Amino acid sequence: MIQQVFGIKQFQTQLPAIAKKIREVGGHYLVTNRNQPSLVALPFEDYKAIEDILLELNSPSLKREIRRGRKEYQKGKARPFRDIIKENE
Repeated sequence: MIQQVFGIKQFQTQLPAIAKKIREVGGHYLVTNRNQPSLVALPFEDYKAIEDILLELNSPSLKREIRRGRKEYQKGKARPFRDIIKENE
């Protein structure tokens, strides 16, 4: 979630203070250029977590499983999640 918005000039001049705030407090900060979104500044750990999720989502085997699951759902083979949880307790 975006915590604060900075114009590019403000971001450039206040970069050391903004970097310290991001490191210490966290959060995601939007930087605009001519009132258009330009980039997002976020803690490195958040970036790594997002990168890991994107890599997982691009997994060929995961994509196959998602396609298979969607086909089963369309054929009416879906079951309530509660039933699946009960089976695995």
